[in-house]
Amino acid sequence: SCSRDVLDYQHFAVLLVDQTTQRLEIIVSEGLSAEAMEFEIFARPEGNGICGYVASTGRSYICPDVSKDPLYLQGMPGARSCLTTPLLLGDKVIGVLHVESDRLAVFSESDRQFAEIFANYLALSLHILNLLVAQRYSTHTHIIGSVSAELAGPINDMITDATELMEDYIGIDELR
Repeated sequence: SCSRDVLDYQHFAVLLVDQTTQRLEIIVSEGLSAEAMEFEIFARPEGNGICGYVASTGRSYICPDVSKDPLYLQGMPGARSCLTTPLLLGDKVIGVLHVESDRLAVFSESDRQFAEIFANYLALSLHILNLLVAQRYSTHTHIIGSVSAELAGPINDMITDATELMEDYIGIDELR
């Protein structure tokens, strides 16, 4: 809500780059049309809209009039101008922050600077979240391995005892 107050946008989307395919995947958005959710956008400078361009170049992009910009792909109904900023983790682009307004030429250079600062915090937050998920996965894997090791001894003892009992009663099928 604070970023909306500062940047004065109506619609937004945060897209992350899939590091194996270079496809931009929407992780959160507001105001995006159903058709736009279906777009396959890649981090490439041509044919992938402004988001693809920004993700491939790592440079912010202000579009004062979307109707006159050949890079723009219609995504949010009623959009007239947009600002797209890369989510940078060091020198690596991990995604983009894309905001749109229903007014022409609403985004300024100071808006771009604010969006870049905000995008840096967003990228850092997403990275920390990713680290926490990886740590949780690692912890669960370690716990499961420990539990499996602890159970292996008693289970093997039970199997050995059951096998011995079955051998003791060879020929007596009811007791076996």
